[in-house]
Amino acid sequence: DNTICVLLTDEQFWQEQRRFIVRHLKEFGFARRGMTEIIENEAAHIRKDFEELIAQGTDGNAVVQMQGAFSVYVLNTLWLMMAGVRYGKDNSDLKYLQSLLHELFTNIDMMGALFSHFPFLRFVAPRLSGYRQFVEIHECMHRFIGAEVERHQRNFNPDDEPRDLMDVYLRMLQNNNAPSESFSREQLLAVCLDMFIAGSETTTKTLDFSFLYVVRNPQVMRRIQKEIDEVVGRNRLPTLEDRPNMPYSEATTLEGLRLFMSNTFGIPHRALKDTKLCGYDIPKVNDTMLVGMFRGMMLDENLWEKPTHFMPERFLKDGKIHIPAQYHPFGVGKHRCMGELMAKSNLFLFLTTTLQSFDLLLPKGEPFPSDVPLDGATPSVRKYHVAIRPR
Repeated sequence: DNTICVLLTDEQFWQEQRRFIVRHLKEFGFARRGMTEIIENEAAHIRKDFEELIAQGTDGNAVVQMQGAFSVYVLNTLWLMMAGVRYGKDNSDLKYLQSLLHELFTNIDMMGALFSHFPFLRFVAPRLSGYRQFVEIHECMHRFIGAEVERHQRNFNPDDEPRDLMDVYLRMLQNNNAPSESFSREQLLAVCLDMFIAGSETTTKTLDFSFLYVVRNPQVMRRIQKEIDEVVGRNRLPTLEDRPNMPYSEATTLEGLRLFMSNTFGIPHRALKDTKLCGYDIPKVNDTMLVGMFRGMMLDENLWEKPTHFMPERFLKDGKIHIPAQYHPFGVGKHRCMGELMAKSNLFLFLTTTLQSFDLLLPKGEPFPSDVPLDGATPSVRKYHVAIRPR
């Protein structure tokens, strides 16, 4: 049912669901200390896990495969917000979820799948076209999230303070306070699935690209580390309160996000009425679809100096963060990404916490990593390894 979700809906249904989610996301962290603590704790786990890997080695460093190296920690920040659950990096449920997400985003390209362009293939060649696999993955993820909703329902006490987004939604349903019929248990599952898929994948991939460019540009790593040493030192971990005083580190995450998004497309929109946009007539008939191409925004030579180059300093002016008017990686208007604040917080803390404690070096014999992305529903960095060494 294409009305059961948030990302791909519109009109009143979308307005009601988005309004509810944004309000309660603020309640559970975006406007309080809660979300900050979740992300800072996950950043601390990154350092701890890397230290353990180094201790297991024999030469004072650990060789790590960097594609998806931070996905565990991104998933945990989302799942803690939605369901109050944190997984260890070796947890079997987490590994299962990671495998589902990986398969989902590698079997579909950025404009959809073969069955998206030729819908009749869903019926005549469901497995060959990828449709059957697509449905199976979503069914598996639906069951995974559904099991957590059931656990919440069993333990739910409406008199207790809500622990997470699931509790808020369930309390509203149990008290019959739903603003409209668009709210239901099925919609709760769809909301969680949307947030999980969209939030985990894009943030993880942006971290992948940011670290790739840091490894390819050692002078950037050294400059970030110098800024960390001057602002934070070595006796405590970076916090979000440090971010205003660390413009170069922040600029690095903004530049990594720009280059990642330059290889993506936006969420599809449909014309709700006959519309004229930039001189083009967009008819409502047949629900004309529009898909924003971020490449045109992020790599326009008329807007960016050397747009394909990794240059964090393009976001600095007089030593402070400067956001160019053409920079909109999270979209614009009412459909702007709901998780922007959370994503930016993850990017900053995971980058600075890692580089505060470790150098990332290419192992002997490791080829220089390519910055040509692999295609998929979102682009991926190609597999490469780094030697993580304590500073």
